[in-house]
Amino acid sequence: MGKTRMTAVDLRAAVSELSQKLVGQRLQNIYDINPKMYLLKFSGKGDQKEYVVIEVGSRIHTTTFSFEKPKVPSSFTLKIRKHIRQWRLDSLRQLGCDRVVEFNFGSGEKTIRLIIEFYAKGNLIMTDHEYTILGLVRTHTTEDAKYAVRATYPTTDIQLFRPMTRERMEEAFKAVEEGEGNVSLKTAFTNSTEYGPAFVEHCLLNAGARPNFKKAGAADTGRKIADTLLDAFKEPDAFLRDVPEPKGYLIRRLKADEAASASTAILSTRASAEAYEDFAPVLYKQHQAEGLQVEKFDTFNEACDYYFSAVDQSQVEQHNEKSKKAALTKVEKALANHRRRIEELEKEQNVNLDKALLIETHIDDVEAALSIIRSAVGRAVDWTELARIVKEQKRLGNPIASIIHELKLEKNKVSLLLQHPDVDEDGNSEVHVVDVDISLSAHANARTYFGAKKKIQEKQVKTQAAEGKAIASASRKAEKQTKKKTFEPKKDILSVRKVLWFEKFNWFISSENYLVLAGRDAQQNELLVKRYLKKGDIYVHADIHGAASTIIKNPTSSGIPPDTLYQAGNMAVCRSSAWESNIVISAWWVHHNQVSKTAPSGESMPTGAFMIRGKKNFLPPTKLQMGAALIFRVHDEHAKRHVGERMVMNYEGGHEGDETSSVGAPTQSVAPSICAASEAPSSIHCNKNLMERYGLHTEAYTETGAVAEAPELDDPSPDDKPQTDVVSKPRMSAKERRMKKKASKQTDGDEALQEGEGSGAEKPKVEKKVEIVVPEESERSKKKVPQAPLSRGEKRKAKKQAKYKDQDDDEKELKMRLCGWKGVLKNMKLGDEEEEEEEEEKKVEIREFQQDGAFKQDVKRPYDPNEVKEVSMELDVIDTLTGKPFEDDLILHPMLMVGPVEAVEEFKFRVNVLPGKDKKGKAAQQLLHHFSQSIIATEQERELIKHMDMQDCINLLPSNLRIVTDADLAKKATGTSKKSGR
Repeated sequence: MGKTRMTAVDLRAAVSELSQKLVGQRLQNIYDINPKMYLLKFSGKGDQKEYVVIEVGSRIHTTTFSFEKPKVPSSFTLKIRKHIRQWRLDSLRQLGCDRVVEFNFGSGEKTIRLIIEFYAKGNLIMTDHEYTILGLVRTHTTEDAKYAVRATYPTTDIQLFRPMTRERMEEAFKAVEEGEGNVSLKTAFTNSTEYGPAFVEHCLLNAGARPNFKKAGAADTGRKIADTLLDAFKEPDAFLRDVPEPKGYLIRRLKADEAASASTAILSTRASAEAYEDFAPVLYKQHQAEGLQVEKFDTFNEACDYYFSAVDQSQVEQHNEKSKKAALTKVEKALANHRRRIEELEKEQNVNLDKALLIETHIDDVEAALSIIRSAVGRAVDWTELARIVKEQKRLGNPIASIIHELKLEKNKVSLLLQHPDVDEDGNSEVHVVDVDISLSAHANARTYFGAKKKIQEKQVKTQAAEGKAIASASRKAEKQTKKKTFEPKKDILSVRKVLWFEKFNWFISSENYLVLAGRDAQQNELLVKRYLKKGDIYVHADIHGAASTIIKNPTSSGIPPDTLYQAGNMAVCRSSAWESNIVISAWWVHHNQVSKTAPSGESMPTGAFMIRGKKNFLPPTKLQMGAALIFRVHDEHAKRHVGERMVMNYEGGHEGDETSSVGAPTQSVAPSICAASEAPSSIHCNKNLMERYGLHTEAYTETGAVAEAPELDDPSPDDKPQTDVVSKPRMSAKERRMKKKASKQTDGDEALQEGEGSGAEKPKVEKKVEIVVPEESERSKKKVPQAPLSRGEKRKAKKQAKYKDQDDDEKELKMRLCGWKGVLKNMKLGDEEEEEEEEEKKVEIREFQQDGAFKQDVKRPYDPNEVKEVSMELDVIDTLTGKPFEDDLILHPMLMVGPVEAVEEFKFRVNVLPGKDKKGKAAQQLLHHFSQSIIATEQERELIKHMDMQDCINLLPSNLRIVTDADLAKKATGTSKKSGR
């Protein structure tokens, strides 16, 4: 059996790597896998996540494998969460050279420590800054200390680092001598140092000593090479004092057939999951012997993770193999019992047949014996006297009395000795005892035995016929018991999949291979637009409570096709309050440079709200219907076979989906995100019927059918009329009336100029519409942050501002003069000077409006080209996602995708999502169970679906929904047709 726990040297290497990774990160959560194993989840910068598995008394390392977490955590786990959840890890260290590791969260008097012991049975202890125990896994008492709540954790017994000296070496030699041939040099140095048995053996081999030599003279041999030994022990001293960058090594013993072909060189590839003999942060000399294979890892934590996962997998396989053997044994026992029962029935038939034949063979003697016994009983002869008479007649040689073996008058029977007619080689024949009924004749007794034989024969036929059913029933019972006792390998060997960067949002991939993202709350709306809305992208929204900010990522220079726009609009509407209210509404879209975070002068822009400048392009009303489907990430080599599954549709001659170009040659337009920007298709045609179908304006599209490039806001077209909202006519102030009058005079002058000068006159500019889009709070952000109450002066000031918010300078001066005031306002200007000032202000506003076209100028965060490049590169990952995997594809993991029905209608696993009354948790369980039980699912797909994270699915589903499968739709259609047929 291989090594099962870490040594002090192993802990020093593991802690050195862990401290570099984890210090400064926050403890996001802690889980108890079992009473001795815990999983710590740390979160760093961005989406960085680190999982640390701790098995008290055994191991600590980072892991990339998944573990099944209990639904209800233990009380100790809840206590840890209460104290240090979301706390930052301040330091991580090994206490001295002992097998004890300490996590420090917080600083000063608020410090909370997690202490893990890896010796004996191990322990996990939580203490405060004074080492007062707040909670622990195992309460016990030793000779020196008590480990219980409110006790003080003993730190004085910690074994400190001591370098090797001649005095310590002499102590080891004396221990060998006192052992009288039972203690080796390896055992003595292991007990007296902190190096561990492996490192001690390594040093002894380097010094030329025999580690396991126990005979007399071993100490003297060690003293002769004391100087060499002292130099050899400098290596572990240096390792413990200042750990170099450790590597990971796994050692396994080769089998006889493998040893002949394999070498002892360090391998860079992984072996199959099997039990290894050892793991180490240093390549020891004993591991370089013949018959051993060494596998090298980049880090020691990675080696430990692979080692223990292989050990766990080996244990799971052994346990499952035992369970299967036990099940087979039960089936074999059931089969043996069934066959033994059949043999017994055959024997009973033969016995009854022989008795019937014997009665027929000796029919006269049997009848005579029955008559004598029957007459004696009829004369009321005492049974004891009758038995004496039969015995006396036997002695006298009466032939009839000689065949009477025993009287069973209480059963109304008598036992007769009947000789078998067959004779053996010696002339002897067998004598059988046959019970006959006194009340029946000899022939009637023979018929009774023949009838019993016939009944047993029928029973045997039925038993043989039921043999198959009995074996099948036993097999089913054994299989059920095997499943109960079998460990699922996924608990220990499945790797944790890497979460893609866009999975934190609501997302889907359109039928034309465009990634569409939507925020889940106001903070995500802000993040989505600020960080991920780039040049060429489209912003989609809806004028309804709770509508999410939705963007369409466009990695190419070509425009967005109309199908993708319609699907994005469906996402924006379905992710709003229209879903629960069953309100049909239209979404709209704008270009990236029409979205701004700059608020008008004197106004503030709340989180998740944006300024929309210019024209909004409205989409047709959409159905409140979505689709949930499984999309699989396949290996890069197999992803090439799925290129073209999501393609941009061609529209030619008024027919949607016609894959012929304008000259009649068949074409296939690959989705823009699959090909390079220079290879982006340019033959995407659209017609008037398609525009009318989606309710889109043809001026917003090019001749290729894609969305036209974003217009320049500083040169508005005179034909574009500004959008106006239908509202009641507001009251106009004196300044607004003066400005309107001045504008009308200027317009009259321009018209007169046009009449006089013709078409050469300058055309007036049209003012663009500016609107603030404030997405309402979603479910995750309905809790408002409490604001501090206003003081008395602030309340008075706010009340005054609200009262006079619509008052301009003219009205203010008029009211003040009516009250008897005769002064002049400081900001009042008269005559032409006032008009010039107003003209200048207007020019400044127009200049700011024009400069605010590109949203990137509004973002205060500095522009990071590396970030844009990273997002562009990570968009390529959608080419490895497919909804129609082949049977021989190497599937890495499945993901749930919730989006418009049109985006998932070609997927292998899909259901419809409609507004309803079901909760998200119940719906998630229902759809995953439906997918896993599908008849079209392969064994690989079924296993991967069973192991999907339920919480990820719940986060993607809308609230108050109803799952409708294709079978449900078929039943509904069948029921409707039957009703109509009646």
